[in-house]
Amino acid sequence: MKKYICFDIGGTGIKYGILEENGNILLKNDVETEARIHGGKGIIEKLLNLINSHSKEYELSGVAISSHGMIDSNSGIIMHADEHLIPNYTGMNIKQIIENETGLLCEIENDVNCAGLGELWLGSGGNSKYTGMIAIGTGIGACLIDDGNIITGHSMCAGEIGKITIPGGVFEDVASSYALTSNLEKKLGMESGSLNGKLIFEGIESGNKMYIEAVDDMIEKLSIGISTFCYIFNPGTVILGGGIMSRDDYFSPRINENLKKYLKPLIYENTEIKFAKLKNNAGIVGALRNYLNKH
Repeated sequence: MKKYICFDIGGTGIKYGILEENGNILLKNDVETEARIHGGKGIIEKLLNLINSHSKEYELSGVAISSHGMIDSNSGIIMHADEHLIPNYTGMNIKQIIENETGLLCEIENDVNCAGLGELWLGSGGNSKYTGMIAIGTGIGACLIDDGNIITGHSMCAGEIGKITIPGGVFEDVASSYALTSNLEKKLGMESGSLNGKLIFEGIESGNKMYIEAVDDMIEKLSIGISTFCYIFNPGTVILGGGIMSRDDYFSPRINENLKKYLKPLIYENTEIKFAKLKNNAGIVGALRNYLNKH
């Protein structure tokens, strides 16, 4: 069975693995991105070193990449990346560099697009022709999959739902996991970075009213953004991902109840809300699915 090296590039870490063409993970690991120190060029060097070192043990058939940023998945160019996360990444043609340096075919796609492809393939799945995924983390991103294929949009920027404006502000500025923790830290007089989703849910389970109200407010704003996504794209399934969404036992009934307020019954009753299952593997699995879709 053919084997591929797959990467998931984020602002702080690079997850990677050796995957068989059926999605079976033979090896999985991660390294720090060190993006703020070495920039985009440093990421390329890390990828090439990992490809070369694993080529000695595995007969690799290709390179599949999921990455932060707005990406032209046809040419392989990073059209835009947040400079504060990965400096000097915008404008790089990763596909071309990898192929020229290794002789292996390479495909690269946006990380949320890859996560959606991975979930549809080997995760939460869905029986709908149109499946959407919304990833809630430091920011908020989305994708729409039409019968297994990503809808990229005219300039390859479809799915940037985090940039829309909802009551209260920009969607990802008021409804992301980062917004939740940073706002609570300010209210409680904590240092930045003191809170995470796990600690917040420990507070909720102990009955902390401020934590409960903060998450309820997040759910309200998330529901407004999700309903907007549903009105525009009318997906049959929406998969919610991101670390904090692992608490689907808490989020599922509350999001569904809120969506009833914002969606007309025709759309609400024909939209299934599911939660991601692949967790940290979604990026590398989806990167492979994207590669296989193109070859």
